[in-house]
Amino acid sequence: MTSSIAQARPASGGKDKGDYDAIIVGAGFAGLTAARELKRYGYKVLILEARDRIGGRTYTAEFDGKPNDMGGTWVHWFQPHVWAEINRYGVELEESPGNFADDVIYLDENGGRHQAKMSERGSEFYGPVQTMFADARTIMPRPAEPFADAGWIAADTISVADKIAASSLTPEGRILAATIFAASSGGAAANVSWVDIVRLVALSGYSLELESDVVSRFKLKGGMRSLYSALADDCGATIELNSPVAMIETTGDGVRIVGTNGKTWSARAAISTLPLNTLKDVGFRPPLPRQKLDVSVEGHAGKANKIHILIEGERPIFTAWAPGTGPSPINHMFWDGAANGRTHLIAFGSGDHPLRIMDKGEVQKVVRQFLPDAVVVDVKAHDWNNDPYSRGAWCISRPGQISKALKDLQAPHGRIFFASGDWASAWRSAIDGAIEQGITTSRALHRLLTEG
Repeated sequence: MTSSIAQARPASGGKDKGDYDAIIVGAGFAGLTAARELKRYGYKVLILEARDRIGGRTYTAEFDGKPNDMGGTWVHWFQPHVWAEINRYGVELEESPGNFADDVIYLDENGGRHQAKMSERGSEFYGPVQTMFADARTIMPRPAEPFADAGWIAADTISVADKIAASSLTPEGRILAATIFAASSGGAAANVSWVDIVRLVALSGYSLELESDVVSRFKLKGGMRSLYSALADDCGATIELNSPVAMIETTGDGVRIVGTNGKTWSARAAISTLPLNTLKDVGFRPPLPRQKLDVSVEGHAGKANKIHILIEGERPIFTAWAPGTGPSPINHMFWDGAANGRTHLIAFGSGDHPLRIMDKGEVQKVVRQFLPDAVVVDVKAHDWNNDPYSRGAWCISRPGQISKALKDLQAPHGRIFFASGDWASAWRSAIDGAIEQGITTSRALHRLLTEG
């Protein structure tokens, strides 16, 4: 292990200059990747992490005796940066078969329960929804290079709700569309940019079915911890946990960072990996440009809840859908294993449709909309929406929001650089985007330190 993880020392109010070349705020995938890249250049790096763990919005915890991801989970070879890291560290994949089960239980917009076989009705469900992306290549011909063509920026004017309302989908198609888009965004359809959904499909070969594979079929054995721990071991940085930051300041020839406990650190440059919704919570000197600050104050639309649920009985493989506009606060649920007389389910909903995600009784009531006789034994989740260091789940844009602000969000501010999957050029809603940002931002910091 070449990194050093330390618990934060008690507040002293004194200075700890440390003689670092770079300080990185945040030990998620963006921060750990940036540190690893800076090590290649020979720099001395300190990472300050507010939480008592590494991983950021990826978090592997024990549930039902096994490691399970409370945050980011699924990966795919269509995501080039994370796929390179999987191969670099020799991490193995496993499948989530429940996401692609033949047996489907779905609720209509009134809460009525239905069942179907994908082998019999798959084209009926997916075919009409795919037609909604007929102009995706025109809108976004180069989805991984957002500044190569501005057509998508001009097209970013409507919400997912607007697009569905204007469609000629069948009732079943509307349910599938609403389910997929709600599960992809974790936000209310009226708040989510249609172009941001187009981006996900465009990055997946302009295929809705492939997009489902990319974002929800393959996960890592041992959970995402197996990858972020390998990256931490390789990054070469000193990592101080329990070290939330209050101020990041550019000085004449470097940066000064002040912790919430009054402790200070200094370096030649810094990288902030604060998520979009928390940028506003940290002071910057000089102040952030309005373009950066305003979008943080507004906040992105992603408010996903992810719940691990254990129920009595060994159920067969199934997947479940419900439109985010319907009466269920769960819009997607699927089988994730059955053993020892119990079945493990994973469910997704949105903070826009409140649910007490750790209340077994309340979760059971919702699960019974799909499985009327279900008895919930245990639940586990992390409330990302109320976590002060995330204030939301993965980033999904509001109409006209990040399309207008993306270049500003990626820009440095004095000697402070900004790396977050929330404003990645390609996979903004995935771990791949965080790794992308760690790579590109560390390169920009190296350029600053070597050229001036």
